[in-house]
Amino acid sequence: MKLFAYGTLRRRGRIEALVGRRLDEPVAATLEGYRLYDTGRGYPVILPAPGHRVQGVLWTIEEADLSYLDHYEGADEDPPYYFRRTVRVETAEGPVEACVYVGNPAVFDRLVPIEAYEIG
Repeated sequence: MKLFAYGTLRRRGRIEALVGRRLDEPVAATLEGYRLYDTGRGYPVILPAPGHRVQGVLWTIEEADLSYLDHYEGADEDPPYYFRRTVRVETAEGPVEACVYVGNPAVFDRLVPIEAYEIG
C-alpha cells in the first residue's frame, strides 16, 4: 500500500524508525485539492482546499504499519489530531491511490496557510 507524506513522515529516518525497517526509495507525488498549513508546533497539516495542491512523497508501506503511523500522527487520540484518508495522488507514472493524514482543524488553534514546507 502507499502512503503520501508531506511533513515529518517525508524524513526517511523518521518513518523507518516508526515502521522498524528500511523502506524503498520514495516517489515524488502531488495531491490536488488540499492546502498545507503551519500549525506553529513544528509540523504542518493539510486540509481540503479546492484549487490548491501539496507536494510530497509516496512511500510503500505494509498495512501492519498503519497502527504505528496512526499513533505517531495522533489519529488514535480523542479528539484525533489527524484523520487517515484515502486519496488519489499524481506521480510521474500516473495516478496512484494512497492513504494520507489530514489535519483535524478543531484541535489546532493556529493554522496559517503556507505554500512550501521544508523538512530538514
